[in-house]
Amino acid sequence: MASIKRRNGKYQVAIRRNGYPSIYKTFTSLSIARKWITVTEADMERQLFQSTSQATVNEILDRYVQQILPSHRNGGISEHYRLQRLKCAFGKLPLHRLTPMVIAQYRDLRLASVSSSTVRRELVVLRSALNIAIREWGISLPANPVAAIKFPKDNPHRTRRLHPGEQAQLLPAASDQLQRIIVLALETALRRAEILNIHKQDIDWSNRTLHIPSTKTDQPRTIPLSTTATEALRTQLRAAQNVLPIKTTSLFALRADSLTRAFLRLCRRTGIDDLRFHDLRHEATSRLFEKGLNPVEVATITGHKDTRMLMRYTHLRAEDLVERLG
Repeated sequence: MASIKRRNGKYQVAIRRNGYPSIYKTFTSLSIARKWITVTEADMERQLFQSTSQATVNEILDRYVQQILPSHRNGGISEHYRLQRLKCAFGKLPLHRLTPMVIAQYRDLRLASVSSSTVRRELVVLRSALNIAIREWGISLPANPVAAIKFPKDNPHRTRRLHPGEQAQLLPAASDQLQRIIVLALETALRRAEILNIHKQDIDWSNRTLHIPSTKTDQPRTIPLSTTATEALRTQLRAAQNVLPIKTTSLFALRADSLTRAFLRLCRRTGIDDLRFHDLRHEATSRLFEKGLNPVEVATITGHKDTRMLMRYTHLRAEDLVERLG
């Protein structure tokens, strides 16, 4: 059933029909309003009509934060930042005005200031939120507009390793805690979050192993510890016991973003360019191969699921292979 009301010189149309949410639309012309009613009701009769949601992008993203993110690893901390960026860009926009063209303009604008990988991750989060809204929350959209645009190509995989002398520059200039974190990263190839989540009960001192209960792949693993890594953990445990309830707290009192910033500041102070904390995992993985471990043994330590992904983290130096060739 359709109704038309005139208000402020315009015509407000409402259509209410079983099986569909109430639909409202405003026109400046009465004849156009009547034509729209005729076409819309005919589409409903033929079950071809898809209503456009009246929700805003903000409402969808807020609901995604409340209902979906808590189930993600670490509460979806990294996704929170991307969602805040998306809310700033699209938050007040009605969902039906979030078109592929609008999203493509956002993509191009962001590419002028950040990497293509960053833009891809933001678009993936937006696409996921809209997919859930369409499939599970009853939000009626003809299609996900993010799926209609071209994603920017991913950045080339980084091959940055420590140059000769850089480790000797970093360690003396780092704070005691950061120094031990860097040593662990280079000795174990652990991810940032895995290092910051080490607890006393995870360490088996007699067998010199470390249990990693929470991993990126959701598959716990236990890794061997070198003498250097073991000493770094012992030293950190002694330091942490003086200030933390160590039975329930991680050995390292740092958040992930704080560690990243501290490492970047350290690189600036020591004059080291284009080095990120995650590059230490690349360096450590390559060193494991250089020690003679085979791919299966390396994957057991690093936690990679397949060889192709493991090879992306492995950058052997040609000059280091010369002696092997003879």
